Amino acid sequence: MDIEACLTAAGYRVVGPATTVAEALRLIREERPDLALLDLNLGKEMAYSLPDALAEQRIPFIILSGHSRGKVPVPHRECPFLQKPYVAATLLRRVHDTLNGNRGWSSTTTVA
Repeated sequence: MDIEACLTAAGYRVVGPATTVAEALRLIREERPDLALLDLNLGKEMAYSLPDALAEQRIPFIILSGHSRGKVPVPHRECPFLQKPYVAATLLRRVHDTLNGNRGWSSTTTVA
């Protein structure tokens, strides 16, 4: 909820959050976000399949995790990553940088 409030206050439209892998996959398909914020822990599930799904759809994403980068699936270890805890300003800067690093993405993004 803090992330949603932070992003909304910064002018982003937020969809989600998704609390399961199935729900996240549905949001990816139906909402087609410009950027996704992905926690590897979704309830009792590990969301290891989501980076692949996002990459297949060419949707940039940032992994937010209390785990180290070593828990990220190998093909995605170099993706943008923020280890918890982090401050809102760092998150917003990473969102901005990730969007601007991917040409063609809107500056008024949808974040899931």
